[in-house]
Amino acid sequence: MVSRAEEGQLDLERRVVEPRQLVDGAVAAMQEAYARAGIALGAHVAPGLPVLDVDPERIHQVLANLLDNARHHTPTGGRVAVRAVQRDSDVVITVEDTGEGIPVDQLARVFERFHRGDAARTSGTGTGIGLTIARGIARSHGGTLVADSAGPGRGSVFALCLPATS
Repeated sequence: MVSRAEEGQLDLERRVVEPRQLVDGAVAAMQEAYARAGIALGAHVAPGLPVLDVDPERIHQVLANLLDNARHHTPTGGRVAVRAVQRDSDVVITVEDTGEGIPVDQLARVFERFHRGDAARTSGTGTGIGLTIARGIARSHGGTLVADSAGPGRGSVFALCLPATS
């Protein structure tokens, strides 16, 4: 699946979906795990967003990966926020955490196959392919997935940008 995702060869079952459906579904699926971890999980979807022509299962897979990563890298008492806004002709869904952050020199590498970051900072979970697949899914929808962080201890933001349906 990693190779197919990287090459844009994924089979997609597209349909028109409201961004709110995607965000609410992903947040609801993770609510219990976040509660057990003692991490606040919130969502805000801007009103009046345009619809998206996407494979909802694949986009859910991206959001689930981002939310799972945020949970693993955010300490108890931390916060994770999912937001959806319109930027130009795109809908941008962000997952922002108050977790351990990403060293600036690692930002470009987080989407590389098998990259797991600084071994001293990883929780021992995952295979290092989730973000590679997530980026491939974003690209197969004509979108992007990018990461940003001000550095260690300063949290992270992952932004999934998808073209809105006209």
